[in-house]
Amino acid sequence: MTVATKNQLKLNVEKLNDDIRAFPQVHPITEDMKLTHKGVSRLVMLDRYTFKDTEKITLSEGDFVVLTIKEDPKFPARGLGYIVSIDWEAKTANVLVDEEYRGVLDKHEEIETGIVNRSLDVIEKPLEVFYEQIAKRNATGLASVEKTEDKRKEWFEKFYHELVTMNFVPAGRVLYGAGADTDVTYFNCYVMPYVKDSREGISEHRKQVMEIMSRGGGVGTNGSTLRPRNTLAKGVNGKSSGSVSWLDDIAKLTHLVEQGGSRRGK
Repeated sequence: MTVATKNQLKLNVEKLNDDIRAFPQVHPITEDMKLTHKGVSRLVMLDRYTFKDTEKITLSEGDFVVLTIKEDPKFPARGLGYIVSIDWEAKTANVLVDEEYRGVLDKHEEIETGIVNRSLDVIEKPLEVFYEQIAKRNATGLASVEKTEDKRKEWFEKFYHELVTMNFVPAGRVLYGAGADTDVTYFNCYVMPYVKDSREGISEHRKQVMEIMSRGGGVGTNGSTLRPRNTLAKGVNGKSSGSVSWLDDIAKLTHLVEQGGSRRGK
């Protein structure tokens, strides 16, 4: 890739607005939009809270994307970049990583060119690149409960004003879910009821935890009701593995469940 080509990779607002037409939840970019945030705040906004083309039906060369730059099993690093080319058969893409995120690259060729080859599974295309788009989607979703069009318009304007001026910034699950027409929770965190000290109780608790995490909620569990390790389990004439082992099992769910499509469980 030539230097000239690299320099030409920048956000194509006209094309992105064309792509947005396929997603009624997303508001198009207008000339008055300017809030993109900076640094980590920008990456978190784009990675966690924006509406994305998850099926990649509009993904093409030149698109602005969020991707996993460092593929570490424990501590992967996310960053931003632009699609250089796509191999649909191999399901991979070459991405020119934004200079701000190249510090974690460790392969010589990647460091030299700034271009990485990654699976499409770890590449996402945000359709909302300005905070104003998120604010409009949120305001639309929150005002949608009103019964008349006039009331919906009135409350859209009120919500949008508070959101876009940042007089009020909702929790992350609201930013991600409101107006997105998805079955995710608007609550960030849940404190669970005590776990019943039985196999049935633990199984039911685990089921509820998985359901909450899959919809984007964080979960807090108090395991003090579970019997200690080596306590007699009369029904099977054996001993309990202890509360810590059961809580560890629930903790491991966080590595298995993707929260509302945007992050791992917690």
